[in-house]
Amino acid sequence: MSTDIDLSQYLDAFLEETKEHLQTLMQALIDIEGADAERAAGVLNEAFRAAHTVKGMSASMDFRNVEHLCHAMEDVMDELRSGSRSVTPEIIDLLLECATTLEELTRGIEETGSDDVDVSDVLSALESLKEEEKRGEKKKEGDGKRTRYEITVSLDKNCEFKGARSFLALKNLAEIGEIIKTVPPQEDLENEKFDVEFNVLLATEAEKEDIEKVLASAADVVNVAVSEAKEEADGLRSKGRKSREKGQEAEVKSVRIHIDKLDAVVNLVGELVINKSRLVQIGREHEIEELRSTMAVVDRTISDLQYEVTQMRMIPVEHVFNRFPKLVRDIYRTQGKELEFIVEGKEIELDRTVLDEIVDPIVHLLRNSVDHGIELPEEREKKGKRRKGVITLAAKRETGHVTIRVEDDGKGMDPVKLREKAVSKGLITAQEAAKISDEDVLKLIFMPGFSTAEKATEVSGRGVGMEVVKTKIEALGGFVDMQSKKGVGTRIMLKLPLTTAIIQALLVNVCNKTYAIPLSNVREIVSIYTGSIKTIRGAEVITLRGSILPLVTLQSLFELAANADNGNHKDKLVVVVVERSEGRIGLVVDAALEQQEIVVKPPDERLQGATGLGGFTILGDGNVVPILDISTLTLA
Repeated sequence: MSTDIDLSQYLDAFLEETKEHLQTLMQALIDIEGADAERAAGVLNEAFRAAHTVKGMSASMDFRNVEHLCHAMEDVMDELRSGSRSVTPEIIDLLLECATTLEELTRGIEETGSDDVDVSDVLSALESLKEEEKRGEKKKEGDGKRTRYEITVSLDKNCEFKGARSFLALKNLAEIGEIIKTVPPQEDLENEKFDVEFNVLLATEAEKEDIEKVLASAADVVNVAVSEAKEEADGLRSKGRKSREKGQEAEVKSVRIHIDKLDAVVNLVGELVINKSRLVQIGREHEIEELRSTMAVVDRTISDLQYEVTQMRMIPVEHVFNRFPKLVRDIYRTQGKELEFIVEGKEIELDRTVLDEIVDPIVHLLRNSVDHGIELPEEREKKGKRRKGVITLAAKRETGHVTIRVEDDGKGMDPVKLREKAVSKGLITAQEAAKISDEDVLKLIFMPGFSTAEKATEVSGRGVGMEVVKTKIEALGGFVDMQSKKGVGTRIMLKLPLTTAIIQALLVNVCNKTYAIPLSNVREIVSIYTGSIKTIRGAEVITLRGSILPLVTLQSLFELAANADNGNHKDKLVVVVVERSEGRIGLVVDAALEQQEIVVKPPDERLQGATGLGGFTILGDGNVVPILDISTLTLA
């Protein structure tokens, strides 16, 4: 029976699983350092299994460089497991370098379909670590007599790629013998028309143990039964009938969907949300009881559909958090620092679009924490701190949004130095610096060109990092909050919306025009008397519970004409208090209308970058309403 099958059909599955195993390998290698003996042994076994699995998959797919590198890593990790070699930072450095090389090979396979990259340097480095006396392996030589074996292979019931798994198992068997028959047929195996078990009739010179060994190396194979075949036809025919029956009953547990298709579904659900609002409004205006009662059911159905579609786009932050431990380790090892990196809340989920955009901001924050925040061990000891610094990266789900926290117990920020640096760079005047509070002075680091580093390095110091963080987070509809205390440490919070497609918004009225404010930015709505408004340095402010709150009058900002209903004679004003990275501000409006679920439509290219405009939405009555971008609203 021929097994010449196009391997490319399994390439996507191979790449996806290899990336997952390499993440596991990378994290396990990092976790070995600082772990106690029992924990280190378990983590080392986890790293070994990950490398072994990648080796088996790559061998089946004919990616020999990946296979050879994994095999060499296994030899070194086997010595660590047996205790013949001790775990040292240098060995972990080398193994991490190998894992990084494997990631590069995987990217090469993804881009070109080949792993034809020179890996001789890392292989030589691994070879130099091996013991002088190596255990030789003797190949078993057959006597030329071929035996027929009936083999039953059982896959993990949670296996998502049964077709790929069965093919790889058959490919392994074909290397040691001739496959006479499979039940169900190989075509059904490839199309996953079976449950978790299939049967093979194999003619080979190999021993029974050899067959079990080559199948055990295949991923997701949980059980192998091998026996000499007696009556091929009856045995496999009856098993074939059972296998087909099971295959017909089996359900597909999951399917892979391209993100573009999910985006299209989200847009369609958005249209449903808009028209739902319109139908509700029609029922209310015309008092059509049948329509109102029907819409109550439709409303729940569309809400459930929207929730499910949104959940389909949500993935755990673990997918991006797993790449940061090595980044942090590489930096502090280079700088001679000692550090404990804690990651919390990996299971928290975010929209795929949001998750992709927060990688760079988090990288900037982590680099700054290691480079600027954490002191050298000797310096920490002089301050009465532990030699080993602590950086925490944590995700937490809160009402309507997710908060990502980057915190360190380093030197913190000195308000005096921040003022001096801002003045020396010409960002503010000495007089302005003297008037800024210690709390507000922290916000200077978000100004373009600001940096506290004495000189630019490969890590930081060019004055672009924090500006990028603020810009990217605000573009997603979130904001940045920062706290820092000299000698104690720094905490930076990124508050992000769960999704950017359909959001909750507060509708407000200004000069008989409607605007939408993202509810994630709204903190409260207050009513004030016009007499309570003061002017400080040309800007209108009010005092709200002991704090100064700057005001932005939307009528003036958007140059809207006043009318008899909202003229300046009004004694009371409505102020919507909103949060942004620079702090809270009050938006003066004529009235707060209602909270509503809206679909975000991005602005036209000609309106990109317009001050205060974050997009548009269509209400149920067909009116197009601007969505305010709180981060770009300017004070008068």
